[in-house]
Amino acid sequence: MKIETLKKRKDFISSNKFGKKYYTNNFILQKNKDSNNEISNVRFGFTATKRIGNAVNRNRAKRRMRSLISLFLKNDISSFENGNSYVLIAKASLIKASFVNLKNEMKNCLNRL
Repeated sequence: MKIETLKKRKDFISSNKFGKKYYTNNFILQKNKDSNNEISNVRFGFTATKRIGNAVNRNRAKRRMRSLISLFLKNDISSFENGNSYVLIAKASLIKASFVNLKNEMKNCLNRL
């Protein structure tokens, strides 16, 4: 299953302004009700700023976040609500964190949101 991603800047901005946020040690998860999503699929956005490091580190952080989402989609698609968009914002510690730790943090986030 291919992950449907957010492409437009206005989607990221609306998620930041109006969405629910949950902060962890390695990333921030934002959940926003998607008003212009006609098909009512779940969409994802991945952000890694220059604070993370150079391009290699930013790409590694985005790859780790994408694999984390694909793992959750493959195992349990009901953990994400249809018609919502989710934005993951990487923190610098995400690159060196263990994947098991990231998985546990994501479970916590989804239970709280």
